[in-house]
Amino acid sequence: MPLTVQALLTRADLELRRVSGSPVALCRTVNWALISELPDPRPYLDGNELVLTTGSGLPAEVGQYVAHLVDAGVAALGFGLSAFYPKVPEELVAEAERADLPLLVVPASTGLGAVSRVVAECISDERQKELNSAVVVQRDLIRASLSRYAARAIVERLGKAMQGWALLLDRDGAVRAGPPAGRMHAPSLRIELPRLRSGGGTVSLSMTVAGESVVLLALTVRERVQGFLAVGRSTPLNQAEQAVVATAVSLLCAELRSARSVLDNERRNRLAVAKVAIEGSLALAGPIGRVLGTDVPEGDLRVAILGVPSGHELELLEHAESDYGLRAVCALVAEWEPGRVVVLMPPAEGDTRTLEALLRRIPLARGAVSDPTPAAELPDAWRQVRTVFNSASGEVGKLTHVTDVASAGLLRHLDTDEARGWAEALLAPLVENKNSKVDFLDTLRTFLANNGQADASASSLGIHRHTLRYRMGKVAEALDRDLDDPMTRTELWIALQLVDRP
Repeated sequence: MPLTVQALLTRADLELRRVSGSPVALCRTVNWALISELPDPRPYLDGNELVLTTGSGLPAEVGQYVAHLVDAGVAALGFGLSAFYPKVPEELVAEAERADLPLLVVPASTGLGAVSRVVAECISDERQKELNSAVVVQRDLIRASLSRYAARAIVERLGKAMQGWALLLDRDGAVRAGPPAGRMHAPSLRIELPRLRSGGGTVSLSMTVAGESVVLLALTVRERVQGFLAVGRSTPLNQAEQAVVATAVSLLCAELRSARSVLDNERRNRLAVAKVAIEGSLALAGPIGRVLGTDVPEGDLRVAILGVPSGHELELLEHAESDYGLRAVCALVAEWEPGRVVVLMPPAEGDTRTLEALLRRIPLARGAVSDPTPAAELPDAWRQVRTVFNSASGEVGKLTHVTDVASAGLLRHLDTDEARGWAEALLAPLVENKNSKVDFLDTLRTFLANNGQADASASSLGIHRHTLRYRMGKVAEALDRDLDDPMTRTELWIALQLVDRP
């Protein structure tokens, strides 16, 4: 229990007498005793001291002297009686009463030195009690860390030991453990979490929340913030209590580190099962998954690959593992390699929309997915998905369907600015021939669409076949190409498709 001015007055051996100070002022904590005869001792004060003086240096302006003491936040003033001042000056008493500064009379038989020693002993005893109490609490926290639900037990015992509340939040700010008294402050605490997530050396914050003194600390594992611990009560924590909270942070980080090791094992197990399934042994993947504690979806499956650039690998994996939509359909999620996540999922309504929504939440993410595929065809589906993913740059947040790529044909891959420029340059002689009323470009398009058959082409254009032959001669002349050459016809047809695309 902290040493107060009132506690000193109750010491019979000191024989102190109060001449000023309200009951509230007498409850002030005394952190130290300073004997000083200076007219202004403020440079040597930190606050909550008991200033002891015989009055030999008391200035003429007593009111200013008292104001200095109040400004420095002293707990009380002890005036030692002596031959110089056999009683406390009335002016000093009046100023002390006006400022509500506790003024204690120290008898000559007691002496200022005795009061100073008693204060030092009491503070030393109090700090020793605090340290002993802290050691007991730390041992209790260590025992709690060995329980089945370690994090919850640590938080509960820490809150009781601090005579307040303790709250454990996950990395997203959701409450993992804590009493109702702490949970009601969770929304206010979440506002401050970005300051700790951003790093920059900040590992703790002190604040006032709803009139309570709160300290918020980051729980860092492998250089990543994995959670937060908040401790609050009506008064600030002392040094020994801060050491207890530091112990709790270390134990919670160890618990998170242990959970992370378990998670790493689970991820390795999921990858092993996914590889067996993708190789076409889905019937074997089921028994292996049961042994390793990994669920394996059954029946026809979609196989997808999701990827992100360097720097977002862990974010992709964690979002995929925790995605509610994927968990709802019992999808198997595994990290194939850093930055690449494979997903095996049974077909369901909105299954691909779930993947698209996941990609949009992660910077620069993209993916590719197959149609529902029988187990025996999974190896082929996986090869197609990887080929599509690796060959196409893809749009950020876009999920590419393998069947869409296949049905889009060659032109999907040729539709670039460079290819369009080539097509426009190749066909430019036909477009730039302004002296003729004939649309030679449309004539060429119709001719190639009818596989070079004159009668069918002429009929489609509504002209005589001799007219068609004349026009095609002009086309060949303008392009300086042999239209009987299959390669020339192919290039011209591709060029026409590119310039016709919107």
